[in-house]
Amino acid sequence: MTQKDEKIIHTLRSIGEDVDSLSINDSDEWSNIYAVLEKVKKNLPKNKSAIAEVLGLCLSGLKTIIEKTTNDFLSLVSEISESLIAAEEYIKDKNEGKLPLSESRKMLEKILANDSEKNIEASENAASREKIEKMSLDGAAVALIQLEPEDAQGLIDLKESLEKIAGDGSYPESSCECVTRAAERIMMIIDGAAPTPDATMEEVGELLEQAMNLAADYGREDDKKTIAERNDGSAQEQGDDHKDFSITENKKPKGVTSGNDSSNSDAENKEKVKKVKQAEKRESELQAENDPNQDYMPEDADLELIGEFIAEGSDLIEAAEEALLTLETNPDDTESVGKVFRAFHTIKGTSAFLELTLLAEMGHHAESLLSRVRDGEIRYSGGYADLTLRALDMLKGILVSVEEAVGGSPLLKPVEYDELMKILENPEAAGVSAQEDSINEPRVGDILVAQGKIGREKLEEIVDDCHDEKIGTCIIKSKEVSTTDVGQALRTQKKMKAGKQVVESSVRVGTQRLDRLIDMVGELVIAHSMVAQDDLILDGSNIELQKKVSHTNKIVRELQDISMSMRMVPLKTTFNKMARLVRDISRKVGKKVNFVTEGEDTEIDRNLVDVINDPLVHMVRNAVDHGIETPDVRIKNGKDETGVVKLSAYHSAGSVVVEISDNGKGLDRSVIIAKAKEKNLISNSPDFNDDTLSDK
Repeated sequence: MTQKDEKIIHTLRSIGEDVDSLSINDSDEWSNIYAVLEKVKKNLPKNKSAIAEVLGLCLSGLKTIIEKTTNDFLSLVSEISESLIAAEEYIKDKNEGKLPLSESRKMLEKILANDSEKNIEASENAASREKIEKMSLDGAAVALIQLEPEDAQGLIDLKESLEKIAGDGSYPESSCECVTRAAERIMMIIDGAAPTPDATMEEVGELLEQAMNLAADYGREDDKKTIAERNDGSAQEQGDDHKDFSITENKKPKGVTSGNDSSNSDAENKEKVKKVKQAEKRESELQAENDPNQDYMPEDADLELIGEFIAEGSDLIEAAEEALLTLETNPDDTESVGKVFRAFHTIKGTSAFLELTLLAEMGHHAESLLSRVRDGEIRYSGGYADLTLRALDMLKGILVSVEEAVGGSPLLKPVEYDELMKILENPEAAGVSAQEDSINEPRVGDILVAQGKIGREKLEEIVDDCHDEKIGTCIIKSKEVSTTDVGQALRTQKKMKAGKQVVESSVRVGTQRLDRLIDMVGELVIAHSMVAQDDLILDGSNIELQKKVSHTNKIVRELQDISMSMRMVPLKTTFNKMARLVRDISRKVGKKVNFVTEGEDTEIDRNLVDVINDPLVHMVRNAVDHGIETPDVRIKNGKDETGVVKLSAYHSAGSVVVEISDNGKGLDRSVIIAKAKEKNLISNSPDFNDDTLSDK
């Protein structure tokens, strides 16, 4: 990448940040952005014509923002921002950035085309409205002659014109009464209440003619009065003028300064007032900043837009969290870095537009940190990884607070907000670095032990006998584990290293609508069964009808299966939350833990996801906190220093089983018995065996 390319990228990134932070009323700033971007486009090399085309569309979009002719400001700003990012990616890697740039071009063309259509329609409506507003009685009479009773839109326009004429006070009251009655007659034609529309149209014409005659008579009388009044007052006005002139010419009141002195004094006063207001504003902002009870919810908040943003923001944060966990095992995964960066970027831009300053500022600093990771300035590991996840948690918490604020609660600043902002501004000054304790990558043997496919001692024997061959091959040759199990362990290992998944597009649908759909499908099944059991079908006299009913039966049953499955969601999201939990707790207690999942695509009813979440959190926390030993204890006991926590889901006997296991120290029977006796759950006399203890 050339130095010129780096300069272009820097400029585009700067423009993108400005675009996200402005509102539609910042006309001067938008004009400055337009000028800078236009200069970038002109200076692009000839081999970057694809970027020039997209930047041209961005300039067209900026022009509509400056002229305030855009009909979807939020979407346009978001797409301009995404297009600038796509242009950056294209400059860095033409092959990787080709598709995003093409998609951005299509989206911009679509938004601009939609704006153009709406603006044409608005112009036509405005022209029609202007014509209506400027129409006189004469114009209304001419328009009436050109209309037919069937021309509904023309009649509506004429009625509005007459109402405007009757209400603007330009005509005498008697004329306005006739005009009002004419408008009422036209309304009768529009509503279909006129017995004979042609006769009613003639009546409207007569009323307008009568109104014009009354206005003409009134005008002649008014002219006479005006001329008389003007002649009577002329001499008096001239005398007054001479009198006033002599006073101002010969006498100058005391204390009156010259014109220049006065203007200078006014300018000084205005400057003083301006400085006082600025000082008051700074003091007010400082007081508000230090006020823990300040409500950060905008006064004129668009609750509908904020509601949509909450839903979108939750999805973005969930995707970013999954990508960050992928980066834990593969810090060089540029796709995951880009996914997190775009999530922070979108949250920052949209929240700034909605004036949600807490989210916008936090999103901006988090985005800056990810920008450094993306540019290779820092590596996503150690303290930088912890800091990014901490910022993500803060955004998630603020988003929940915004949702509560929509319901009427105040939007308060979180306690650790300012501290985290300070760290994000300069992570290195706060002691943040990329250094971390080395954690071994998940090994095939550890995964097989965690799955109970082989014992630890037997595995160590196989490892000792294995020299130049891969461990997986040695395990298969030992015949202690089947080839299928080893293959599954290898796939699990690969998934833990890469963590990349194909994301399916989805649509957010409320559970009430989903339940309604399922109920309607159920009604359809019942109705179809009634048809299929009808004597007309069962007597077999109409073979073709039977075939059609049978075919419909298959379709209805398939529809029922699909609708029922729509309530089912995979456990993947829940399992991903547990992965984050294991990661945080293991770091907190100083343990090395690999988290293994199986069957994360197993589906359960979406209502049960919330039901099992809390118990799972409790059990996973216990497994890491109490089950897995510290590295030194594990090494002392002949174990690998890295423990394994396994979470699996599978179908069994018509039920979904969610199972959690670990290769830690297991249950401490003596401690459990002592705790049970302390809580009077068991008596002191019997000697419980393990089975009895498990039952308790």
